[in-house]
Amino acid sequence: MRSIVAEQSARYDAFLTNFANGFQETQLEMHKWLLLPVLLAASKQLEDGVAWNAIRKLLDANHPSAPLNPGNITQSLGSVASLQVKAKITPIILDYDQTTKRLNVVDRGFLIWLNYQDRAALREDLGLPRDAVLPGGVVLG
Repeated sequence: MRSIVAEQSARYDAFLTNFANGFQETQLEMHKWLLLPVLLAASKQLEDGVAWNAIRKLLDANHPSAPLNPGNITQSLGSVASLQVKAKITPIILDYDQTTKRLNVVDRGFLIWLNYQDRAALREDLGLPRDAVLPGGVVLG
């Protein structure tokens, strides 16, 4: 298992970096911040999808420009798949279901890889808070 994880590290590290960079540099850096719930949630929560409302509360508790306009969150979530296509990330790793309003990990290999990573270090590498606050009562799954 560890050799498979090591083999996929370059792909998933590149995904995180490219996704965090978004389409272009912006003040809010929304795509980078959308990785925060992914890097905080347990695998089971990621399998079930992270609800829009939980994402909003988490970002509002941690983003330097909080409170965020909910439209900025929705717009960024809506472009999750197209950003990965633009960055030539195939198959895509994250997808947002607008019907259920959930951010889903659609690449199960990413979940396995993530289980072997130091998530706090990944957050720090991306410029996200290492010790992010999970607001009371927020369940990411």
